[in-house]
Amino acid sequence: MQKNPVDGYIDNSLAAIFTMMLPGLGQMLKERIIPGIIWALLVGGGYLLNGWLGLMFHVLCILDAAFWGGLTHLFTTTSVPKKCSLFLGLSALLVYTCLRTALF
Repeated sequence: MQKNPVDGYIDNSLAAIFTMMLPGLGQMLKERIIPGIIWALLVGGGYLLNGWLGLMFHVLCILDAAFWGGLTHLFTTTSVPKKCSLFLGLSALLVYTCLRTALF
């Protein structure tokens, strides 16, 4: 009996390619169902609100699929201040994009 190739390990580059086609699909293929659904909703909502916002989330989604390696994550940092600064930086970029869209 032949082994199903989908049951094996999914390479990070293959996951990134699938995520380019459909946001969250690469995460789902790597058996990360909940993050895949969250990324799909986040990217879809970003494209609905603003094209640039959706593109930014889509790139982050692709990077997450490409660099996720088990228990580590793209945004894993070693200290709480680094995690807070990353969160604040991304939040500031999101607020800036939304305000710029609303004003112009």
